[in-house]
Parts: sequence; structure tokens; C-alpha cells
Amino acid sequence: MVRDSPPLARLRHTLALLLIVVLAGALGYHLLAHLGTLDSFYMAITTLFTVGFREMGDVNAYTQFFTIFYLITGLGTATYALSNLTALIVEGDIQGYLRERRMEKRLADLQDHIIVCGFGKMGFQAAWELKQADIPFVIIEQDETKTHNPRFEGEIFLVGNAMDELILSRAGLTRARGLISALASDADNVLVTLTAKQMAPDVEIVARAAKLGTENKLKAAGADHIVSPYEIGGRRMANLFMAPDMINFVDVVVDSKEQLELALEHVLVSPSSPLAGLTLRDTRIRDTTGALVVGINRAGEGLRFNPKGSETFQVGDVLLVLGPHTALEAFVTLARGVTVHPRRRT
Repeated sequence: MVRDSPPLARLRHTLALLLIVVLAGALGYHLLAHLGTLDSFYMAITTLFTVGFREMGDVNAYTQFFTIFYLITGLGTATYALSNLTALIVEGDIQGYLRERRMEKRLADLQDHIIVCGFGKMGFQAAWELKQADIPFVIIEQDETKTHNPRFEGEIFLVGNAMDELILSRAGLTRARGLISALASDADNVLVTLTAKQMAPDVEIVARAAKLGTENKLKAAGADHIVSPYEIGGRRMANLFMAPDMINFVDVVVDSKEQLELALEHVLVSPSSPLAGLTLRDTRIRDTTGALVVGINRAGEGLRFNPKGSETFQVGDVLLVLGPHTALEAFVTLARGVTVHPRRRT
């Protein structure tokens, strides 16, 4: 049916109908009333829309019969075409179609973004943190009513099942930096993780786990990081009594609303890095950049906090660096030899 066709196809169909009717009328008046091109179109349009003032050209029986036939057949066709055109405008089909085309263009241009699966309480907060950090992201949510949130006006929402390969493909999974699976069901998070890893084995996945025992399933499915909101919440509540100063410090680091604007950056010591082979003391990082190396993550040894000044940086080390954004930018420039703005915040 025409009503089930895409909006632009319906618009083309409507305009084609109107054009055919007008052309047929103009041709009839040109042949029967011996009118010029402009007068023929004038007569066809004024007759079709019943606003004619007087007949032009040779008014004879043939012209009169043609006008009667043209009104009966053409008026019905034109009315149908105009009603269809009105419906397209009133129902917002064209605007919606154009919005979707713009969204598809934005999706095609996205690179190194985060896909957030599920826009419940946890997914909302994850997306909000990404928005605050100016990191591009796409939200996949089945419930369309949740996508109309004024705080996320202009962001990209895909309405659909995050377990569907087509939806993940539309979200640009193979070009994504990572995926957050924050669906309400642990079983759904396992399936999303499994599907995403099959489509893009190198994508980094952070998955939500509510029930005990789900962690093993998520790890087996390929999740790189697993977050249990109840475990984290309970640990934080206890630490507010046992180590409140540490909790306050962490809040200052990760809360972008604080004036201090501290952040943590992970920096890889590559073979071309000028830091490779130097000790922490020799680099004088604190003096030259204002950043502070608070940890070294070395393969086979894990993460070591508060390294000594005699610690030698090795190729493959991942440095955990703390400081204001300007200091981190200076450190990244020093470590990599190029100007790269930090993106990852922890």
C-alpha cells in the first residue's frame, strides 16, 4: 500500500499524480481549444481546482465535454493526491524521515565511540558521564518512551534490541571504542556481550552483573570488565566509615563538577617513547609537566601504586598518571612525542 511506503516515495507518488493530471488537462485544452502552452496550463489548473473565472480559446461542444470529464476524473485524483500530501505534512512523516536520515549520517561518521546498551538507571548514568566528558556515544534502548529525555536532546538513540546484530551493526560496533551493557537482566547482558564479541572481538566491553555467579558467565562471554552495582554500593558505604578521606579524594578526581578538575590517564610506553629506559627520577615528570605518576601496570606483575624514583620505565608499561587536564596533555606529549588530548577518565 502507498501508506506503508517510505515518506519520500509517497511524496514522489503524490507529486507524480498531480503532474500527470495537470499535463493531461493542459494537453486536452491545447488540442481542443487551440490554446498556447501557458494558457493551456492555466485552464487545466484553474479548472482542476475549481477556481476558473472564464473559459478561454474555442469554446465548443468538445471542449465542454472534455471539461466535464476532466473535472470528474481529475478532481478525484487531485483530491486524493492533496490529502496524501497533507497527511505527510501533518503526521510529520517527512520531518521524521529527514531526522532519521540525519541520524544515519551521524552514525556513519562516528569513530571511536561508546555504545551504551540499555537506558535504565545505570545506563542513564553511564551515558551522562560520557556526555559530561564529551566522549561520543550511541544509546540502544527498546522502550521508545525512554528516549525522549531533555537532558539527552540531540544525542543518538537507536530503538531496538541490543542483542540484535543488525542494531549493533547500525550503532557502528566495528568502529566503536567500547560497549557498555547495562540491561536489566543478567542473561541479556551475557547475550549482548557474546554477540558483540563475535562481531568485533577487539571491542572493549563493560557489563553489568546484578546476581552473584553471573561474573563467570560474563567473563566466559568475553566481558573485559564487570560491574556489580550492589557490590560497589556496599563497599562504598563501608569505606565511608573506614576510609572517608580516600573516598572524598576519589570523588574529587572523578567528579567533573568539582573545581579541581583532576583526572586519571592511562599512557602506554611504546618502543618510540622517550620515557623507555629512563627512571622516574630522571624524567622529572612532576617538574616538567605538573602530572604525577601514581601507578605502573606491567605485564605479568599487575598494577603497582606509588612507584619509587628509581623505577625504570619499560616498553609495554601502562602508566597511571594523575593531574589537571593541562598537565595530562603535557605528559602525553612528552611520553608519545605527539600532541594527543587525553580521553580516558577513570
